[in-house]
Amino acid sequence: MKARYIWLPLVIVSAFLAGTLVPIGKTQQKPPKYIEVTYMKVDPGRESDYVKFEREQWKPLHQERIKEGKLSSWHLFGVKFPFGTAEKYSYVTMNTFDQFSQLENSAASIEQVFGKVHPGVKPEDFISRTFKSRDLVRGEVWVLIEQAE
Repeated sequence: MKARYIWLPLVIVSAFLAGTLVPIGKTQQKPPKYIEVTYMKVDPGRESDYVKFEREQWKPLHQERIKEGKLSSWHLFGVKFPFGTAEKYSYVTMNTFDQFSQLENSAASIEQVFGKVHPGVKPEDFISRTFKSRDLVRGEVWVLIEQAE
């Protein structure tokens, strides 16, 4: 069972990077240098609420950060296999960054766009709703070391 946990993140990131290397017209997109991977566990029966919260609340924040050049991309993945009650996480999010300074200032960039994206919403209420929607199992930062084109 533990061997699956080792390979799943590698498969997800490899698939993501492979997708970024597909030619667009006659040019290739440069893959991100840094990837912040977070693993979430969502209680059974609450998956649709979690996805809705990510889609309607977090996604607009990330879209604004991308628009302002503070984030390269954001992705939400649902784990389909393996499955079972002993699984440690059920969703993975990835934030990608071209520069380390974007990663270093990630929390500050969220604060900077929060009021613009969610006017009238208290940040502490937003964070409380986030924590109630899922458990953060762990997070990792990956750096691109080498690639072939």
